[in-house]
Amino acid sequence: SYDPKPYGNVTSIHVWVENENGEVVFEAWRNNTEMYYEGEWVTGEKLLHGRGGALYYMPDDFEKDILWTSNGKYTGMDDVIEAFSKGYGLAFFSGHGSPGFWGDHLPGIPGNRQHAQLAGLVVSQVRPYFPFIGFPFFPMKKLANTDKWPVVVVGGCHNALFNVSAIPTVLDIFFLIFLGKNLWMHTYGQLVPECWAWYIIKLPETGAIAAMGNTGYGWGWEGEWCTVGAGDGWITSEFFRQYGEKGYDVLGTAYAQTITTYIQHFKEFTLPECWWYPDLGWDWIDEKTVQQWVLLGDPSLKIGGYP
Repeated sequence: SYDPKPYGNVTSIHVWVENENGEVVFEAWRNNTEMYYEGEWVTGEKLLHGRGGALYYMPDDFEKDILWTSNGKYTGMDDVIEAFSKGYGLAFFSGHGSPGFWGDHLPGIPGNRQHAQLAGLVVSQVRPYFPFIGFPFFPMKKLANTDKWPVVVVGGCHNALFNVSAIPTVLDIFFLIFLGKNLWMHTYGQLVPECWAWYIIKLPETGAIAAMGNTGYGWGWEGEWCTVGAGDGWITSEFFRQYGEKGYDVLGTAYAQTITTYIQHFKEFTLPECWWYPDLGWDWIDEKTVQQWVLLGDPSLKIGGYP
């Protein structure tokens, strides 16, 4: 049966085929197959290959609220909106994105992305395919964390692509299909007046006080190397290490130290033992990671405020 657990990384799979009489005509087992929920390890409290997720580096006296698909607390957008509305000092979204969408998958992606992807928080629910609209039109406006604005780190593709606007994002898919012209909005026809990271900041009384995210495709290392490999998972979790372990509590300084540390580390780092993409040193993945990871908000902000 499908019964995922947090940090569960060993899975046994039993597949069988029955004929019209209910007789098993084929079956096979794949036992002790390793499979990691990358976003959960990147945000989590445990070490993997000597590096922890974001919560591993946070002080023990911080209250922590973990919404994962594996622990049953994240089943859809309502869960995310309800939790965010409580108000936090820091919030970390690690999953998949576009300029107007952030979401994640059920562990193991059962039934492929079509059936296993869960929307977490989106800018709008106006789109050029069925059911065309959802309610509310702009779900972020349901956030109720009045005057309790966190610093947000978002891991995913294009969540901070700040040069989007309403009309080009709607026309994006039609120009591509009918005219063969790519507007590079990456919105697939979804109405996105401002990108996810800026929209959550610009909300007048709720949302976030600052956000960091990617203007381009976020590269994530898969499997057991998800916490140590280059790209999105490393740089986003490193921000929490710079704040929680290194003590950088001014937003711009913590952000700058995160990028500086990434460059220093991956100039020397290799991972040749990774079977699916051996990392042989500094390359285009590292270059794009530091170039596209932007801070939207006031860099002079003292995280947590002054006494």
